[in-house]
Amino acid sequence: MRPFILVHGPLIGPFTWVPVAAELRKLGATVVLPALMSPARRNGTFWEHHCAEFALELKNVSMDTSQAVLVGHAGAGPLLPKLGEQLGEPAAFLLVDSDLPKDGYSRFDMFDDEQAVEEYRKAAAEPFSPRGRLAPQQDIVQVDEKVREWPLDLLREALTMQPDGRADVQTAVFAGKRPTPVEVMDEPLPVPENWPNVPVGYIHLSKTYSSAASAAREQGWPVLELSSSHVQMLLEPESFARELASFAEGVVG
Repeated sequence: MRPFILVHGPLIGPFTWVPVAAELRKLGATVVLPALMSPARRNGTFWEHHCAEFALELKNVSMDTSQAVLVGHAGAGPLLPKLGEQLGEPAAFLLVDSDLPKDGYSRFDMFDDEQAVEEYRKAAAEPFSPRGRLAPQQDIVQVDEKVREWPLDLLREALTMQPDGRADVQTAVFAGKRPTPVEVMDEPLPVPENWPNVPVGYIHLSKTYSSAASAAREQGWPVLELSSSHVQMLLEPESFARELASFAEGVVG
């Protein structure tokens, strides 16, 4: 089986992929989970810092990155072209419930829902927010409403839907999450002129990214429709890993 590099979105944290990584390893895959943190102290932009962290974590990994499938969830998707440059050329890119990379666009620019952008900015300005940073809170309560489709509430509410092991998952997710400056969502992200130079696939999970999935189809990219939750990899990691592995092989061809 091909190796996988699973990249988390900046607002959730690296634990997003841990359960799926374990399942992929059971299937015989080599899996790497680089962590893209956003500290206050850095040189250059946040995306440059993320690319540098990514390259550092992949530097001594014993895998043939030219055979690897580079996978990005949520806010990691638009950064995949620049992360791919750190590898030379992966076998394929997989965007998982994310916006499509657009040169010079910020993550906020890619949002279809302007109200959601304002909700993010409001969250960053709340008294509990450490110095204008976005951070999920641990005051989780059971909800009967439909899960909201943007990450701050989505993560809180989706985790409450797990009948078994909920507290362990909840604790691990928040333990691996650092508050993220709202500027991470505001900064323009570059896309190389020759991207994509390898196959690209799209995995569609939630209604929030329906337009992105449609745009991926218009590009002629394969699209896998799972129609579940934005954090489906946390809720059903075993089945998600199987779907991911099978879809990746089809995308690479």
